[in-house]
Amino acid sequence: MENEIFTPLLEQFMSSPLVTWVKTFGPLAGGNGTNLEEYVALVDGVFLNEVMLQINPKSANQRINKKVNNDASLRIQNLSILVKQIKTYYQENLQQLIMMSLPNVLIIGKNPFSEPGTEEIKKLLLLLLGCAVQCQKKEEFIERIQSLDFDTRAAVAAHIQEVTHNQENVFDLQWMDVIVLTQEYVEPLLKNMALHLKRLIDERDEHSETIIELSEERDCLRFLPHASAAQSPCGSPGMKRTESRQHLSVELADAKAKIRRLRQEL
Repeated sequence: MENEIFTPLLEQFMSSPLVTWVKTFGPLAGGNGTNLEEYVALVDGVFLNEVMLQINPKSANQRINKKVNNDASLRIQNLSILVKQIKTYYQENLQQLIMMSLPNVLIIGKNPFSEPGTEEIKKLLLLLLGCAVQCQKKEEFIERIQSLDFDTRAAVAAHIQEVTHNQENVFDLQWMDVIVLTQEYVEPLLKNMALHLKRLIDERDEHSETIIELSEERDCLRFLPHASAAQSPCGSPGMKRTESRQHLSVELADAKAKIRRLRQEL
């Protein structure tokens, strides 16, 4: 049933402009794979780390797990390395701060075949695009974009705007080197900083609430009868609760993704 639901979503995602763009760096799954095989090549992180290496040849040569074999932990390790390199590149090379939420490697790693999984991969591709069109080899990469069809070029151009001209997604730090700032420049700058500060405070409070909830759950588990631990793992109440929480987490992530999509359509 899940495959039936995910298949049309997969087809739509794999034909999206961002995926079409990233394929200009090389073929996925040997160039003759199915949509699913190409998607797995994306979420495993090996190909995307190679893309980042093309963008920034000086990036730290960290060990990538070449054979993931659907191992969530290996996938998460690969993607964590990639996200760290992207974040470092924005800060140190481009003098920019990524203000949008970073791609959630846990969702991609554990639930790649879901709508939240594709949403997180989309964020990853978007940030990679921002690196590509601002790096030292940008002329070469922009030329590749120009080789795409008109509609795809237009969509990719819109995505570029998201990570180069939207201060809510990426905040430019180059103003710090300017000696004199005009009032016209300062006013929107202060407004953006205030908005970012508010969002950071909201996120801090949200994370604080999550920590409290997790602490309460941990304390409750400590007081479970020892007899439950002696039961078989499949039938233990603790295991059932864990499975239930995982199921609810996936449903919650799906619901949030649907809400975001509906807001965009309004």
